[in-house]
Order: sequence, then structure tokens, then C-alpha cells
Amino acid sequence: MAIGNDLKLVEMLRIFMRVSMSRLDLSSVHVFLFCDHSGTPTYTDFPGKPMVIKHYLSIPQKYLGAPWAECLVLQAMVAQHLESKSLSSTIVLNNKTYHCFSLPAHGVIVFEGINELDAVVQKSLDPIFKKLSLSCYACIAHESLLKEMAARHLAEKTIAHQAAHDELTQLANRRKLTERLEESLAHCRYHQRCGALLFIDLNQFKSINDVMGHDVGDKILQEVAQRLLSITRSKDTVARFGGDEFVILLPDLGRNREEAELIVCGTAARIHDAVEVTFDLAGVGYNISCSMGYEMFPNLDESCSDIVKNADLAMYEAKVMRQRVALAYHPDMSEKHNTRLAYASDLKAALKNNEFELYYQPQFNCDHEIIGAEALLRWHNPKYQFESPAVYIPIAEDSDLILEIGDWVLNEACRHLKVLQVQGMLTEFKKLSINVSGKQLTQQDFFARICQALAITDAPPQNLAIEITENVLVSGVNQAITLMSDLQGIGVECSIDDFGTGYSSLAYLKRFPARMIKIDRSFVRDIHCDAESRSIARMIIALGNNLDMEILAEGVESREELECLQELGCQQYQGYYFSRPVPFANLLAMMHQSQVEEVE
Repeated sequence: MAIGNDLKLVEMLRIFMRVSMSRLDLSSVHVFLFCDHSGTPTYTDFPGKPMVIKHYLSIPQKYLGAPWAECLVLQAMVAQHLESKSLSSTIVLNNKTYHCFSLPAHGVIVFEGINELDAVVQKSLDPIFKKLSLSCYACIAHESLLKEMAARHLAEKTIAHQAAHDELTQLANRRKLTERLEESLAHCRYHQRCGALLFIDLNQFKSINDVMGHDVGDKILQEVAQRLLSITRSKDTVARFGGDEFVILLPDLGRNREEAELIVCGTAARIHDAVEVTFDLAGVGYNISCSMGYEMFPNLDESCSDIVKNADLAMYEAKVMRQRVALAYHPDMSEKHNTRLAYASDLKAALKNNEFELYYQPQFNCDHEIIGAEALLRWHNPKYQFESPAVYIPIAEDSDLILEIGDWVLNEACRHLKVLQVQGMLTEFKKLSINVSGKQLTQQDFFARICQALAITDAPPQNLAIEITENVLVSGVNQAITLMSDLQGIGVECSIDDFGTGYSSLAYLKRFPARMIKIDRSFVRDIHCDAESRSIARMIIALGNNLDMEILAEGVESREELECLQELGCQQYQGYYFSRPVPFANLLAMMHQSQVEEVE
């Protein structure tokens, strides 16, 4: 019976119990088996295995509407039989006869009938119950083996899945991506078809992760993974490459390369739309965007690592250019990348070789008096001559060298500020301003660094100002507010630089404890003949006045621009019309000259 039922214990016992009822004229049959702690049938010959006798099966299942498994009288009979340690026992109760027979090493079977079984019949059942015990053993051993095999198969499957998938997002990992890319590259070469690899990097994610914590960051990454899966084909591979970088393999895009590129661009557009939907976590909204680059394949002698590297370079170029579309890789990008690497190496050397110098662009009031100055970094290097900061500052930002450079600027500016104090120049002169990058703002100890620089140089904090661009403020609102408040507590004021170029100027302005707004030079250029710029400047000035904030216009280059700004109510300026950025010694000379003219 056991073999005929694929060694299934329940089926084998059920057939045996039905045959017993029919042949012996029984009203019910019950099986109690020894089970382990999980309720799985076992056998007493298994050494050191704790077990308990449990009801396993009854035919019929119920008596007077109640399950036999709940019958306490039946359970007591079985317990009494086990205590007697006999092979069989008989109990008469309520005009019913109960025969309890031991199933060696496995349990007890109970026959219920009207009449007591003959002694000859009972004796003839002994060898049958021994065979039944062997069948139970075979079934239990077989099922145990099946469970072990299933558990091992599941473990192997789990290990294989873990080896090929990212633990956090359950997307394919680098290893799985490489395997799929190799297969796709071989397929496309053999069948002369096109494929593509999209490289995706999340923008604003690091700020959220640093400020709000890894729990929030992890949930965003998981949600991004699900969004990417939802807008790609089943045959595409979506992988997490590491950190906040994702890669999508589009394995078969047809034979026509131009049509294939259109599919890639369409996929990229859907990715942008999906990622830019606000992430709602516990009632708080988070907004991020992404930069993307891609590489089409196959190309001559191009390996899988080349494809990934090129797609990564294209993504990086899109990030630098702040492109909302995915950029295709072009060989020029490799040359640009190598140039940036060389710049980063030379910038690092510049710190050691003392090649940097602070220039200062004076700030003036409506009486043409110097009331402050903005510190601007200059790099003296024979290789680059006087390279524009617009070239090397973004490179420093990307390589994290901006943190070391920022520390140098802070300490040097404080040292110069102390010189101004010693020479008695801090009467009309209000503030010496330095610019702060977004990466400096995310440093946990940035406030402590400012305090340390002031303490080492003994510079007056009330004459130091920190300029933070509006876009940096908006991307790290809470951190910026905390820093501004802390700085305000020690006398250091904050200015909002490049005002009007951000995304949420009016919404966030009232939250920042800033003292000054600097009108961006893009609104000052030709303001006297540009009605739109004039309207924007008028709005910014009125807004600042209503919030009791000072207004300073940057990039004033002509008398016409100055007069227009004065008419609009702006009373502080800086720009080439007044002075280009000059070395600190020249600034001192200008201030001495200004004092002499005042005396005269």
C-alpha cells in the first residue's frame, strides 16, 4: 500500500484504515503517531529527538459533530495504553469496545466497534501491525528525504539568486548584468542586430541620504527599482550597479541602428518621467531627478567592460551638462574625461604647492564706498595660466577636492579678515564673503570648521559672511536652515547667492535666516534695456525690502545698468564697472586710498 501510494503516509494509512473498518466491522479507526516539535511524524528509534504522541488521522473525521482530534476520552485511552507498555489493550465504554494496538516505534492505532474482536483475530493482527510500522517508517523516511531535498534545492536557489541579485532592490547585480550583456553582445554580433546599455545616476539622492538617513535612502532606491521595472520590457535587464547608480540592458532593438536609438530615447524619456514623480514616504515628499548616458552595440572590437565604461562616461557628461535627455557616448567624451582626471590630479598638487590665491571683488554702496568684498579663488599654474574658475571648480566639486579647497579658502579669508581688522579697515567695510559649495554644506562638522578657522586666526565673526547659492539651499533645506541659524548665533551672516535662478525662490526664502540677497548677474546684464530683467529685479528688491533683507546686485558693468538699479531701489553693487577682482594687497591699497580721500 505504501509503494502504491508513492510512499505518502496519509494515503497509505487512510487505505489501511478503510480496509480494517470493512473487514473487522468497525465504526471508526484512529491513528496516533509520535511527532517532533513541529508536528511532523517521526519514530522513537531516532536517538535524542524529543517527541510527543499526537492525533494524526481518524475515519470518520467527526463524531456527533465534533472532530475526533478533540476527543479527550480517546486521548486518555491512548495515553493509558502507552503507560501499560503492552502491544494491545481493550477498553469498553458506553457500549463501545476500543482496541488499542501499538505500532512499534511509531504510535498507536485504535479500533472502535460494537463487539470485541476475537482473541485469534487480535493475535493475527500483530504481524500486520509490524508490517504497517515498516510502511510508516518507509513513508516517513521518504517524506523526510523529499523535504531535505526541497530544502537543499531552495537553499541552492536562494544562494544562486543572492549571487546574481542586489540584496536591497532585488534587481540584477553587476555579475548578472555582465552575464546578460555578454550573451546579448554575442547574439547581436551573430544575428547583426542592435542593443544598448543605459547608465542612470540619481541626482539629489546623496543629500537626501545624508540628511534624512539611510532608511529613507533605501526606501527611495527600492521604489526607483520598482519604477524602472514597470517601464521596461520583460526581456530587458534592470540592474543596480552600486550606490544610486542603475543600469538597463536593452538586448534586442532590431537591425536598424537609427530606429534602435529612437527606442532608447523613448525608454530614457519614460525613465525621467518615472523617477521625477514625488516619492511619498510617511507623508513626506522627496523629489529627485536622474542623469543618463547610453552606448549602442555592437561596435568593432568593443568588450562588455568598454560598453559599461562608455555608457558611464556619457551619463557623467549628461550630469555635467545638466541634460534631461540621455546622451549617447561619443569618443570625445573619453578625451574630456581624461582631461578632467588630469585637472583633478593637478588641483590636488596645487594645494600642496600653494598655487592658489584669493582675489577679492570689492562691493560698493551708492556713494561708491567699499563696504565689503567677495573672495574668489584663483589658480596660478604655468600649465593652465590663469584658468577660469568656471572650468576647474566643477571638476573640484566632482572629485571631492572642493572640501579641501573650501577649507583652504575659509582659513585664508579669515587670515585676511584679521589683517583688515588690525589695520583698522573694518569701519565702513562690513563683510568679507566666501562661497560655500553644496558638498561643504553636507559636512556634519562644517559649522565646527568655521568656528575653528575663526578661533585660529582670531578673525571677527561679525565681519565674515557665507554665500550659499539658491539651488544648494533648496536641495538641502533643513541642513541649510540649521547651519544659518548656528552661524547667526556666533555673528556670521549668510547671503543667498545667484538669487532668482533656483526653482522655489519665493517658497523657501522666508524660511532661511539670511541677511542678504544677491541678484544674479543674468538679471543685471543690460537691465536698462531689458524689460523682463527689470521686472524680475524690481520683484526681488521689493521682496527683500519686505523681508528686511539687504539687496546687492552682481555683475554691474556699465553706468546705465547702475543707474537703472538705483532707480529700482538697489543700493549695493559689485562688478567690473567698479572693479575687477584683485589680489588682497590691491584691495588693501584701494581701501587705504578710499580712507585718504575721505579725510581730504
